[in-house]
Amino acid sequence: MVKKLLTVTIVCFYCLLNAQVGINTTNPQGIFHIDGGKDNPKTGVPSIVQQSNDFIVNASTGIGQGTISVGVGTTNPTERLDLANGNLRIRDINSTIGTGSDKLLVADNNGVIKLAGGEGFSVNDSGNRILDAKSGATLSADNDWNDNEFTTLKLNEQYDAMNSYDPSTGEFTIPKDGLYFMYGVCGFITPQSGSGVFDGTSGDAFTAIVVDGGRVSTAHNVIFRGAKNPGTNANLFFLVANSTLWLKAGQKITLQFLTYGTSNMVGSLSDLKIDKSSSRFVINKIL
Repeated sequence: MVKKLLTVTIVCFYCLLNAQVGINTTNPQGIFHIDGGKDNPKTGVPSIVQQSNDFIVNASTGIGQGTISVGVGTTNPTERLDLANGNLRIRDINSTIGTGSDKLLVADNNGVIKLAGGEGFSVNDSGNRILDAKSGATLSADNDWNDNEFTTLKLNEQYDAMNSYDPSTGEFTIPKDGLYFMYGVCGFITPQSGSGVFDGTSGDAFTAIVVDGGRVSTAHNVIFRGAKNPGTNANLFFLVANSTLWLKAGQKITLQFLTYGTSNMVGSLSDLKIDKSSSRFVINKIL
């Protein structure tokens, strides 16, 4: 008698472990299935519309074994967590600042979340930073550039992880296809005490990020003749340009500048200079 009871108990326990639980449905499609709309058929697989209000837990080979998958809006989850026709929201997300070891997530064409290609994101000279160029000899308008003509700003390498920047030409060659962030600063200076008489006469200064000869981002400032700034050693005019683009391997990137009406900016062209210690060219590879 004891053997029979033990056998029945084992069979019942095995059946319980392999049972499917359905809430609002007599036709559960997984080990735990909630039919939120109470609209699923008594037999067969629910339609896409009927599945849209369902929640399901599936196990590939039964409770306690294999892989558990959760589906929201679908009765056939293909990932650990599968959300159909909806967005994912995280409330009150942790505000802790990330580090260089953080990973960037993207979604593929099927909506599957995965790690992005490329390097890990970092705000320092590592990870996604592939170029940092700055400093060099000061340029002067009387010798180093022409009026109304874009000129490439050549800066010294500080960090060139891909060995893709040529400081002799100021040209960066894209090493491989990807999404790039480009940031350029050009620092124009005039004497602290001014140059010439301040009477409203001025010229225009431009800085541009250039891809294969075409400008993709341009910054502009007006420089007035005779302008003074007693609080500093010189009048410094920052022009900042930036752009984020998907670029192909082999494309050429430069940071360029132009002055128009150059002689109107200063009393003497030798007083208008570009301070390379205040200039910078940075490129980050995001993806």
